[in-house]
Amino acid sequence: MTRGTQIDETDANILRALQRDARHNFADIARKCSVSTDTISKRFRKMKKAGIIRGTTILLNPKSFGYDCVASIGVDVSYPRLNEVVELIQTIPEIVFFATSIGREDIFCIAVLRNVGKLSQIKDLIKGHPLVRNVTTSIWVDEILLCPENFEFGHLRK
Repeated sequence: MTRGTQIDETDANILRALQRDARHNFADIARKCSVSTDTISKRFRKMKKAGIIRGTTILLNPKSFGYDCVASIGVDVSYPRLNEVVELIQTIPEIVFFATSIGREDIFCIAVLRNVGKLSQIKDLIKGHPLVRNVTTSIWVDEILLCPENFEFGHLRK
């Protein structure tokens, strides 16, 4: 498989099963796909080598740590000094992920918070930076499971 290569239904079934549970048994996947376990294993390795599968991980439930609010924060910044605002964001422990972006906001963040009141405090902190033009927030309401590969969750420890 090379970049842009199409996957077939068997590959899609492998990916779906592993997305639901990365420890899913290849024999079970093979039975559902009506192929051999060896076929599933080979296809998995092939997709991994092609970069379609980059690893396996676990999902964390922030509520189990006592954090009842997960929110997206969008930050509109006066260019070209974006890095000054990024430096501020890096100091906020509740922001577990951020990335610069192109679009309505210049910085996209995900925050894990004990409550909505803390979100308001963080929004005010960011908005108080002289280079920030606007801050928008969205609270996630559905079941929240976070992939820890890109998230720093040191503040979740006691």
